[in-house]
Amino acid sequence: MGVCIQCDKEALKDSDYCAQCEEREFKKIRGWLYVAAFGLIMSILSTILSINSSLRLLMEYYAQIDGTRKAILFFELFAWLILFGFSLFTSSLFFRKKRLLPRCYIALLVMWVAFMVIDLLLAHQYLAMPFAYETVQPVIRNILSACIWIPYFLVSVRVKRTFVR
Repeated sequence: MGVCIQCDKEALKDSDYCAQCEEREFKKIRGWLYVAAFGLIMSILSTILSINSSLRLLMEYYAQIDGTRKAILFFELFAWLILFGFSLFTSSLFFRKKRLLPRCYIALLVMWVAFMVIDLLLAHQYLAMPFAYETVQPVIRNILSACIWIPYFLVSVRVKRTFVR
C-alpha cells in the first residue's frame, strides 16, 4: 500500500487514493466520460442542422415533391425532432449526474441506430438510393459507437460511481 496522491493518507490497495479522495474523484466527470459528453453535444448540434435541412427542403420544394418523398421527409423531420428532444434530456441527465443517465444514454444510442437503419432502408426502397459506402458509412459508424458505449455504460465503475443522484 502506498500514500494517497492528494492528501498523504494511506491509499487503498490497487489505488492512488485514500477512501475519501477516491470517492470524491469518482464523482467527477472524467476520463472517457469526456468523450461521451462531447458525443452528446455533437448529437444536439447535428440534429439542429438536420432539422434545419429537412425543414428547408419541405418549405422550399413542398409543391414539387411527390407523396413518397414528402412522407420520408416528414418521417425524417419528426425523427430528428424526437432525437433532438431526447438528446437534450439525456444531456441534462448527464451534466446533473443523474442515476437514470446510463439507461437513457443507451436508449439514445439504440434510437440513433434504429433511425439510421430505417432511414437508409426507406431511401433504398422508395427513392432507389443504392447501398454505397457513402450511404452505409453513417449506419456502420453509429453501430460501432453503440457497440463501444453500451458495454461501457453497463460495466464501467466510473459510470456507476459518477451518476448517483
